Amino acid sequence: MGNRYKFFADIGGDTIEFPVNPKEYTISYPADHKTYDILDIGEIIVPRLPSLMEVSWDSYFPGNSDDPLIYGHDWMEPGDYVEAIKDAMDNQEICDLVISRYNAGGSRMYDTNISAVIADFETTEKGGEAGDVYYKIKFKEYRNYTPIKIPLQNNNNTDSSSTSENLQRAESPALELRVGAAVIANGTYYSSSYGDKPTGTANNLSTVVSRIIPDASRPYPILIGGSRGWIKADQLQVTG
Repeated sequence: MGNRYKFFADIGGDTIEFPVNPKEYTISYPADHKTYDILDIGEIIVPRLPSLMEVSWDSYFPGNSDDPLIYGHDWMEPGDYVEAIKDAMDNQEICDLVISRYNAGGSRMYDTNISAVIADFETTEKGGEAGDVYYKIKFKEYRNYTPIKIPLQNNNNTDSSSTSENLQRAESPALELRVGAAVIANGTYYSSSYGDKPTGTANNLSTVVSRIIPDASRPYPILIGGSRGWIKADQLQVTG
């Protein structure tokens, strides 16, 4: 894997970059198809929607900032990573998990970007490796299940047929710019929220908001597409 992949998670309002890439990681796309035995036919399968995606890997939090396998610029003490993850689990926090991929030439390939909860987290400390904390972590996809209220009109002058037509769709809630929102981006995006270096131009790009910095001094406070780049709020149209 080398240093061609980056692993991020928005935890506790902060974006954490996991410091050491795992040797391998697993993305599971389970299905919940049902099988039945039918007389004179035998076994059949009934397709159903995919189950929740799962992402898991093993790695370690180095106890020394000079560890040669550290990838990225933001190193923290192992205890800080562990505490942030435990707090997210205790608070039932919904995280944004991003895996960015680059080819051998350094060009971006594609991202995995999901809302998820931390389903499992395990740490191990080994003798002779003081300071390093080995861990196993599993993220499980989160899907918003907020119910939609549908008002029913009551009209005594209508028959049962017309009454059924009075089911009203719930008013669409106002779409707000938030972490995890689906957006369409147009315009130049940058390597930092200060606009240090342009890294690309979006042209009706469908993407997701990964981070928002509520600081008026940042001209480009919105991070899109995992780590694609920073952009202005007025260059985004919220779609979901």
